[in-house]
Amino acid sequence: MSRSADLPRPAANATAYITPLVALALGTTWLNGGLTFLAFKVGVSSIPAIYLAAVRFTIAGVVLLPVAIWRMRKQERPDRRQFAAAALMGVVMLVGGQTLTLWGVGHLPAGVASVFGSAPPLFLALFAWVVIRHPLGARQLAGIGIGLAGLALTAVSSSGITGFEPIGAVAVLTSTAIWAGGSLLAHRMNLPADQTVSVTVQLLTAGVVLGATTFATGTAKSTNVGDLPATVWAALGFLTFFSTLVGYGLFTWLNTTASSTLANTYNYVSPVIAICLAASFLHEPLGWPKAGAAIVALLGVH
Repeated sequence: MSRSADLPRPAANATAYITPLVALALGTTWLNGGLTFLAFKVGVSSIPAIYLAAVRFTIAGVVLLPVAIWRMRKQERPDRRQFAAAALMGVVMLVGGQTLTLWGVGHLPAGVASVFGSAPPLFLALFAWVVIRHPLGARQLAGIGIGLAGLALTAVSSSGITGFEPIGAVAVLTSTAIWAGGSLLAHRMNLPADQTVSVTVQLLTAGVVLGATTFATGTAKSTNVGDLPATVWAALGFLTFFSTLVGYGLFTWLNTTASSTLANTYNYVSPVIAICLAASFLHEPLGWPKAGAAIVALLGVH
């Protein structure tokens, strides 16, 4: 696993890291990102976000655990600091960067949420510029300005849509900032060298933290899983196995072996997929003002 600290690599150089395997991983993360927002909306319609996330991450971690144990027996076992680093990444990326998004989707149309969820590259560039003094060219600075303007337009054009609540937009944008910060942080931490072990620790840590929170707040007792419709079970299954095990695993692999910039390119395509799916299956309105604002935001992200 690469531990290089020269991040983020500029998007213009991202093609240098594209191999057939990387291209396949990218395409999968793009599709996964679009479908995930649809599944988010279906899931939180019947299950509290924190409960859904706790179940999702716990099951995925338990599924991976035997594989992680087997792999640790075949190679050098990570030390305590590496386990602690992976646990911290689980809290940052999965609790802060994913669960908060899931909660925000409950207060937004899925298509609109996906546009706000496309902001990690903007925050990635801003954090790299401010925190690690990574130079940005005129194109990157213009992109940040256009992207932020597009997000603002998206909020304004969606304000009259049923299901839009400003708190949801704030939550999703906050979670994308956390996700971007975590992407940078991952390259500066001594994580387990084996990706499977690292992801398993992250998933189980997030599951324990969120599970404890659901019991402490009484959320678990208030959720009657026996009354859940089949569509919610399907959404939970997708989020647990495809979105978490496949999607997050591929993102982690891309983020640590290629670049944070390349790993976050799903933000360019996934919102388009999400908006189309939400309009088709959830009957969310898609007018020209909303579409135009989304296009501006995605142009800035790109």
